Amino acid sequence: MEEIKRYEFKSSTVDDAVAKGLKELGLTREEVDCEIKSYGGIFSKAAVILTPKAKAEADEAEGETADVAEQTEAAEVAMQAEPASDGSEAPLEISAAAEASEAFVAELLAKMHIKCTARASGTGDEVLVSITGEDAGAAIGYRGEVLDAIQYFALLIANKGEKEFIHVTVDAENYRKKRKDTLTNLALRLARKTARTGRKTELEPMNPFERRVIHTALQSHPDVTTVSAGEGRFRHVVIVPKHEREDGGEAAVEMRYGTSSDFRRKGSVKTRSFGAKKRRF
Repeated sequence: MEEIKRYEFKSSTVDDAVAKGLKELGLTREEVDCEIKSYGGIFSKAAVILTPKAKAEADEAEGETADVAEQTEAAEVAMQAEPASDGSEAPLEISAAAEASEAFVAELLAKMHIKCTARASGTGDEVLVSITGEDAGAAIGYRGEVLDAIQYFALLIANKGEKEFIHVTVDAENYRKKRKDTLTNLALRLARKTARTGRKTELEPMNPFERRVIHTALQSHPDVTTVSAGEGRFRHVVIVPKHEREDGGEAAVEMRYGTSSDFRRKGSVKTRSFGAKKRRF
């Protein structure tokens, strides 16, 4: 009796593992029995076992759906990565860190019941995971809070076992660029106001990425300078007339604005937000 051969294939999702196996075996979906060994997880890949059917069964299935081979081939082509920019037909290979980040984000979105897809790109020490779909706003959250949390954990996953540090950016519907443009325009507008009035301007609390955008936008400004003030979740940027730094030096400015603030009493300048609204419970 002929021994039945079983083949195991792994990928980021069950569907990808099946498609990979069918391609390597040169068979269609109707010509194999599929057993799901593992759905994968944060630290592991999905795994399936494909067992070619007996020829009589395969012929019968082929007779019932004569065009199944063409449909499978079209599906496999659609699942391939986009061609490289030089016109090569080979799919663009991504690093293990990028693949791990993509698998983690995709699984997390599924567990959060967010209808989006995640795609990673990057071959060096820079990885970008792009989230797209109808629930992108939920993936972003209020002021990008959800997106920042996802990025933090994706960063940990990507660097697990890596000798060199991997930078990971998680973005959804181009949120990062939109937020950066908004903050840059706000910084320039408030810099003009600060220079005109000669009085400091305090912005609302921001995360490190957003504060860095403000500092970078005004680092070469002729009339103002910036410092960070407040602690913890109240950490924010203060735009200061440059003459104060010239009079008292940088240390004096840091001491005056970097350690105390009237933010809690007066509030701050509001910025435009993208993503989901903040929910109150």
